Amino acid sequence: MEPIEARNLDLIEQECPEVKGVVEIGADGPFGPIPMYDYTPIGAPENKALPAIIFYHGGGWVIGSRDGHDSLCRYLSNATGCRVFSVGYRLAPEFKFPVPIDESFTALKFISDNSEELNIDKSKIVVAGDSAGGNIAAVMSLMAREEKDLNVSYQLLIYPATDASKERASYEENGKGFLLEKEGMRWFYKHYLTNDKDRKDWRVSPILAPDLSNLPPSYVITVAADPLRDEGRDYVEALREAGNEVEHIEYDDVIHAFFSWPLAMNCAKKAADAAGKAVKKAVG
Repeated sequence: MEPIEARNLDLIEQECPEVKGVVEIGADGPFGPIPMYDYTPIGAPENKALPAIIFYHGGGWVIGSRDGHDSLCRYLSNATGCRVFSVGYRLAPEFKFPVPIDESFTALKFISDNSEELNIDKSKIVVAGDSAGGNIAAVMSLMAREEKDLNVSYQLLIYPATDASKERASYEENGKGFLLEKEGMRWFYKHYLTNDKDRKDWRVSPILAPDLSNLPPSYVITVAADPLRDEGRDYVEALREAGNEVEHIEYDDVIHAFFSWPLAMNCAKKAADAAGKAVKKAVG
């Protein structure tokens, strides 16, 4: 299947939660505007600067979209009391690594730099994402750490891809029959990366970053029946060994991508509520 065909596949439909407001904004990038949906939660005060979640959608850097994560972002906004900015970074193979990373960071900086105009609290910025988006969020925390005027205070990593340099046991154990399969991950990397050398770049494999210290507190979700399970577990341990605060939740009765449907699946609702509670405690 070609990437364009894959982008048009429908998975599970669900209703969209009502929020106080949603508008589209954009940040200037090297390839044109980087679009974002800006969600305001129900009950938000008119003139209070709110915490912000910068959300990066999953889809293997090749598929997925802001629209496909619309319900989830609405749900997270209401559950956390945060403004949620869902980033429409450009996709591979038309825009290979590092373009999605560079655009994601441009969007993050734009939101922080324009915090007064956007009415957000720049001291309470959360990066979040699922799967490939979790990978991007992890990389954003590493990149933000090196910026004097950019503060990421929390990261929500939902079954993140953290290491493209090798395939762990969960690739074989959960390689078929659980929505995301090992051949699917190979297909994504084939379209996302230019060569095998990219696999060892920490912006592709954040677990290989030379220094994982001084990162924001993390809430990491892994799934037992997921090819990405073991690298997610290993990233949790690497973060802890580097002295970071990590809350790790592993779900046994679900599959990869379940978190995206909180209004269609009760297990997803419970997981989103738990994650939302953790975010709200950290930055609310």
